[in-house]
Amino acid sequence: MSPALGRCQSELYAAEAESIGRRGIRWTKVAAAQAHVDRLVGSPWFAGRWPHFVHCAIERRGRGSVWSVSHPLDSDGPGGLPTEGVILVADGALAQPVLLHELAHLLVPESAGHGPAFAAVHLSLVRHDMGFDAYAEYLGCLRRRPPFAGLAAG
Repeated sequence: MSPALGRCQSELYAAEAESIGRRGIRWTKVAAAQAHVDRLVGSPWFAGRWPHFVHCAIERRGRGSVWSVSHPLDSDGPGGLPTEGVILVADGALAQPVLLHELAHLLVPESAGHGPAFAAVHLSLVRHDMGFDAYAEYLGCLRRRPPFAGLAAG
């Protein structure tokens, strides 16, 4: 049984599915996805935005898993944000949109949930890592949904 989704979460998931869900890189090996995330987190672009966050490990969640999740490994960053985290990837979900979604969770306070602050960080990651077309389509899909109608372009 899947958990009940809140309004922001269900609207954000729908916007992702409509826009970026089938885009981007899909990996068959965790090592390849890890190398990609290492390059992203180690980039000057990333360090300029989230200098406190230095490492994200990618692991498979386990057979039969449905949802990918992220977990902070500490709370040593500003405001208790993590400096390191782990993304546990569900079966069949070793894909760029999933990793960027879970990485965004590690970069915002837990209280942001799937709301506008989370969406803004996620959009920034999508724009940088997946390109402007993916970003523009995702932003448009989000803005058509009431919780994100006022989301600013960034």
